[in-house]
Amino acid sequence: MKMDNNKRLIKNILSLGVVQVANYVLPLVSIPIIVRIIGPQNFGIINYYNSFTAYFILLINYGFDYSGTRFIAADQDNVLRRNQQFTKILMAKGLLFMVSIVVFTTSILFISKSNGETMVAVYTFLIVIAWVLSPNWFYQGMQELTPVAIFNLVSKTLFTVLILLMIRKRDDYMLQPLILSLTQIGIALASFLYAIKKFGIVLKRTSMGAVLKLLWEDRMLFFSMLSTNLYTDTNIVVLGLFETREHVGYFTAAWKLIFVFLVLISFPISQALFPYIANSFAKNINDGLEKIRRILPLIIYFSLICSAVLYLSSQMLVTGFYGHSFQPAVKIFRILTIVPVLSFINTILGLQTMVNLKMDRPYFVIIFSGGIFSIIFNVVMLHFYGYTGSAWSWIFAETIIAATLWYYLKSRNYNPVKPAGFNPRMVLQEVKLIVTNLKKKVS
Repeated sequence: MKMDNNKRLIKNILSLGVVQVANYVLPLVSIPIIVRIIGPQNFGIINYYNSFTAYFILLINYGFDYSGTRFIAADQDNVLRRNQQFTKILMAKGLLFMVSIVVFTTSILFISKSNGETMVAVYTFLIVIAWVLSPNWFYQGMQELTPVAIFNLVSKTLFTVLILLMIRKRDDYMLQPLILSLTQIGIALASFLYAIKKFGIVLKRTSMGAVLKLLWEDRMLFFSMLSTNLYTDTNIVVLGLFETREHVGYFTAAWKLIFVFLVLISFPISQALFPYIANSFAKNINDGLEKIRRILPLIIYFSLICSAVLYLSSQMLVTGFYGHSFQPAVKIFRILTIVPVLSFINTILGLQTMVNLKMDRPYFVIIFSGGIFSIIFNVVMLHFYGYTGSAWSWIFAETIIAATLWYYLKSRNYNPVKPAGFNPRMVLQEVKLIVTNLKKKVS
């Protein structure tokens, strides 16, 4: 049984890796060509409204990728409860979508600087429809992620081809968010219908009271996810209020390359580990903590090596992807190369440990406090150092949050760090175990 669980974990990590390749590597095929056509300023406009729309995506997801996954993972075989939870989350997302439309329509009147920017904002906002329909949280809970990988690969291949065919001149930059939104909506609908057919999902009659109760119960996790945006997407929105769209273009160019690493390595591992670790915590807290103690050193060593490689190859990566017109982004990229390490640590300590220990409220307080600090520090750093200051404020916020998460867990006698686990010999043993499982999976 343990070997079957390990094989399933490895399979899900590989599937999520394919998902992230589809989501971020395939679009990168088109970026070196497209940015040379539209230029840093229009690239900044696109990314600015991507960050703005991220708030609405976050609202609609409402932390269901974790709370919904946790619910399904803990009771996979109860068909009735699965159907009830699926229906409640779908209705909750629909309700949050209606709220999003009202807020978006009102706010866009104040932040858009031209009719062209308004159209980009609308095209970008359409993607939230895809997140209403997406049942990825359900697939994660069932630990069946291969269909997600296939759907995303097809979608992003189509997106890449359409982008390369349709963007020919500078003013065509507005088509990028429109094409992205439409392809994402299509794949989300296909994924939704496939989930219903494969798992025999039947939507149940559910009262609005039950939906509102679900939103109330998951509020702390949502607020925690929202707080994370205070030092990621919010920094970009704040940057756009004080700096030019061209500077936004430089910052987001560096940020996107760093984010590619996160989604290719950090996010697949994190999402695949969550139901695996959640199941361990559900059976025995000590077993869950022991898994955390074994995983954390391996994650830190691995991410440090990757960050060092990114730093040393920064000049080649930035100018290779974006061209020499994006040379100012190299400095930002070098600053942000430490983010993958800090992000990995915060994910393991926060979402993987505190959420599974049902510490949603203290987790929210820590993330929210770090986010507020980041916004204030970002504004100050922008005043003195311009868009470079935004990069440093992100680093400082991640560092403070990591230290606070560890201190809180330790103070509650849930110390997730085992010093002996950082011994290189112990880490190599863990690596050998993973390689052995991979070989058995292949054979």
